[in-house]
Amino acid sequence: MKLKNKFSLGEIVTFKSHPLLYDYYIKGDGKLVPPFMIVSEVHFESKKKIIVDERLGEIIGERIKYLCVYFDDNRCQFNEVCIYESMLENYKSICIARNDSINDNDNYKSLIKEAESYTTPKYKYGNVVYFKTKKFEIFKKRISVRVVRNLKNKKKREKEHKKEITQYVVNYSSPDFILSGLKKQMIDDSFYPNGDRKKITSELLFKVKWFNSFQMKFSEHFLPKECFMREQPFPTEIKHNSDEEE
Repeated sequence: MKLKNKFSLGEIVTFKSHPLLYDYYIKGDGKLVPPFMIVSEVHFESKKKIIVDERLGEIIGERIKYLCVYFDDNRCQFNEVCIYESMLENYKSICIARNDSINDNDNYKSLIKEAESYTTPKYKYGNVVYFKTKKFEIFKKRISVRVVRNLKNKKKREKEHKKEITQYVVNYSSPDFILSGLKKQMIDDSFYPNGDRKKITSELLFKVKWFNSFQMKFSEHFLPKECFMREQPFPTEIKHNSDEEE
């Protein structure tokens, strides 16, 4: 039986421990939340791979894994990691909204629905493009409780009041990127001798350039074109790309 991958190239995914898979708000330390990532390659491992512990009869592995890429805003660089399929969930399961209140139905706009319409940009040297996870990272919200006590009258014991605070958690957010090159990827060794698929990769890589504030220099990196989107995430007085259609 041939293996079928659950996630496709360019799909937004995250580690299954992400708190926004289960609630609208992050509770606790926002630095411990895993990033949203983009699938850049799909790998199918050999039938020889051991996936069951014969002594215990328990599953200890699987044969489909994904090379995922995310933006590390601390070091201002892209990082890649291989993660197996059962450990990932896609963006459609995320509890996230574009507005400030999940109860305001009139103004509610689904970021999930918006992401479904993202399109891969056409290459044009010097154009601005955007990493697909940009809005997902910027619109994460964290909820915390602050205890407030009035200290004006020290003799009188004041009652403590609790205040609930909601704030955005923008770690892993990415800058806007400039297209500075492209290359066709040599796709070799994509099948096993029996004809089974070994990996799925992008045919075209975009080179993007951005200002690296950690190293105080401009950086460049090649990534599959499917990692980027054409749609400008936030409106501006003047559009980033003047050649874009309305």
